[in-house]
Amino acid sequence: MSRWRPTPEEERWLAAGGRLRGAIPPAAVQQRAGGWRSTGPFARVALFVLGVVAAGLTFAVLGIGSEDTLLAAGLVAAGAAEWLITSRRFHASGIEEGLCAAGCLMIAVWAMDKTGPLFSDSGADRFWIAIVAAMAAAGLRLLNPFLTTLAALALVNWFGSTGVARAIGGPAGGGTAAFVVACAGAAAALLAGAREFRRPSYDRMLDGLVIALPLFAYDWQASSVAIATATGAHPGAGVPAINIALLLALGVASLASGLRRRRHAPVIAFLACLACLAVEWLRAAHGPAEYWIVLYGVIAMAVAGAVDRHLRRPRRGITSARLSDREGPLDLLQTIGAAVLAQRPGAPSSAGDSEPRPHEGRFGGGGASGNF
Repeated sequence: MSRWRPTPEEERWLAAGGRLRGAIPPAAVQQRAGGWRSTGPFARVALFVLGVVAAGLTFAVLGIGSEDTLLAAGLVAAGAAEWLITSRRFHASGIEEGLCAAGCLMIAVWAMDKTGPLFSDSGADRFWIAIVAAMAAAGLRLLNPFLTTLAALALVNWFGSTGVARAIGGPAGGGTAAFVVACAGAAAALLAGAREFRRPSYDRMLDGLVIALPLFAYDWQASSVAIATATGAHPGAGVPAINIALLLALGVASLASGLRRRRHAPVIAFLACLACLAVEWLRAAHGPAEYWIVLYGVIAMAVAGAVDRHLRRPRRGITSARLSDREGPLDLLQTIGAAVLAQRPGAPSSAGDSEPRPHEGRFGGGGASGNF
């Protein structure tokens, strides 16, 4: 039993209780989870917002005008989060996550502000570094995939604002370089997802990176290209080709990984890459856009049919076949249910019960017995 965070076994019990909420008694889940308590998704979001608001009110009460108040309020919020975790044994409950994230952010902003003013043109880079450090520290401490994903997105945004990224991106700014880095990060997370982790939170962290990184970076890169085109600076002929190549490679890898591992996150990443790829093809293609849209729809239907046929073959106990069919999965579930619900064989009868007794019919009546 750990005091600072749940053990892998306890976290797995919390995850199972969250998925099977209502089927498993909460007391049984809490007992097997070492006393750690969690909440549902809607309550978690509401309590997270409440924790952020509480940290902001703490900063307002201590005094907004002073920079050192950021440090004091951050320490108070982070200390309250640690008290809820260690004493009340809250995990993924929302309130401690909001307090910890806001507290870490205030401490990081205070530390970066000591190196120079943040809210200026020269302090934008340090502001993004503060967000990356705060979200990464809070996400790793709390095992929160949302916060780690925010840290990764802030890191990509910071890299796109550097001079190196602007030099690589050309007239389109740092959007192209940031998009390449984001696709590389998503590919690395996709490769790391092949490993089986004991903690469910590690899988969710990697799933968040696989889905969010390419989608966010492509949106930012497309906005940079649109701004460059509107200002008269052409982004370059190689930008669409680079985007199509990266989206196609990452989409194919995500689809293959999702089908092989039977996981939702790579398949969702494939759909995101497919949507972005359709936008790029529409920009680069010539002729009426309606014809290309119809062609993309036919291709999408063909891919969906092939994927559905592939998923009908069970792998690791997962199949897309309907459970209402008599053959296949339903028969297996019925067999397992019958085996679970079957009564245990009774104890063997004693020797005295096997002896015949007068006028004691077992099934024939009239004194007849099967023991004769």
